[in-house]
Amino acid sequence: MPTSTLTRSFSSIYFSNLLRSPVLTQGGQRLGILKDLVALADERPRVVACIIKTKGGSLKTLNWDYFIIAEEEHKYQLICKQEKEISPPANAIRLNRDILDQQIVDVDDKKVVRVNDIRLAFLASGAFPVAVDVGLSGLLRRLGIVEFVTSILEWFHFSIPSRLIVWSNIELLAQRSRNLKLSVTQSKLHTFHPSDLSDIIEDLDAKTRAAIFNSLDYEKAADVLEEMEDEAKVSLVEDLPVEKVADVLEKMPSDEVADILGDLKEEKAEELLQEMDKVTSTEVRELMEYEEDTAGSLMSTDFFSFTGDTNVATVISEIRKQKPESDSIYSIYVTDKLKHLIGEVTLRDLILAEPSAQLSSIMKKPIRILDTDHVSSLTRLISKYTLLSIPVVSDDKILLGSIVIDDIIHEIFKNKRVTL
Repeated sequence: MPTSTLTRSFSSIYFSNLLRSPVLTQGGQRLGILKDLVALADERPRVVACIIKTKGGSLKTLNWDYFIIAEEEHKYQLICKQEKEISPPANAIRLNRDILDQQIVDVDDKKVVRVNDIRLAFLASGAFPVAVDVGLSGLLRRLGIVEFVTSILEWFHFSIPSRLIVWSNIELLAQRSRNLKLSVTQSKLHTFHPSDLSDIIEDLDAKTRAAIFNSLDYEKAADVLEEMEDEAKVSLVEDLPVEKVADVLEKMPSDEVADILGDLKEEKAEELLQEMDKVTSTEVRELMEYEEDTAGSLMSTDFFSFTGDTNVATVISEIRKQKPESDSIYSIYVTDKLKHLIGEVTLRDLILAEPSAQLSSIMKKPIRILDTDHVSSLTRLISKYTLLSIPVVSDDKILLGSIVIDDIIHEIFKNKRVTL
């Protein structure tokens, strides 16, 4: 089978130089113009077809193996040696439609950038997109004025910096918005820290944002949603199916869920509460009843509590079984059989204690706060006692929840921003 080669000895070319170039037969008859190149959606994508627009206006997908590229006075032509139509693979990417002018993720810098051009390499085994140009030079090349601008800048000893990102360091987002499937190993986004991924998602358009979020498993999606800014959270939640959002919210701390639902329209919040499991929705409803800036509005109902006669080995076994988030085990709370808070055990003391020791023998008197107390009380207690978390109780000392240092700091900075 013939392979795609260049009629000159260059090994790479920018895609913009080929786009809309004339497509001719070997006899010189004009078939149309190049509209797109189709590549396999692999880690090393290879061009397998080209799409041309014929003189009559119809589109044809032709086998790339039967094309060569000719250049004359810096203008390119595609020569078709055999007009062989094919159906592109289901999981293919189109360079013009899916990549050019689209948002992608720069994996190294962990940020969203826009593609201005694509660098193609021609090897014995075929044509491959090897890098994307996200700099000004790519945009000027597309406009056909890069040489003109470069020549002017040279008079002033300036140059246009190139900004190329190699293919292995990008994540294609258009694939997800078009529901093209990638394997987990191909999806670099899944390896990002939730904080980095939340920053990326916030920079995307609504359609791509929803597509990326939908591709995450529930645990990862929950971590990412927690890291997002309030406005972006609300926007994303409103764009996603209720079932997906409810499943993600069930993986999050109840106080975070209450905050998100509190920012939604009442009808949307109620719809989500109805979709969530009964235990979770009940906890969230109770938290949503608290006045803003009270300890109750910040507390999470995700904590560990045991009676004083429980031994250390049992507590550690239960923690291992539930695999909690790290901030929910800063302290273990000790209650009586009526759920009154009577003591507190730090994680350090728990690990150092004998497995047979009962919690009542190693617990300390807890520093606590009422659910109706103002959040300003929290800062004083944390500063005075150097706490990582603080239990929240009712007027009759029943343990209701816990507030961790992360939530307190977030609240302090939020109030400072409002003041500023």
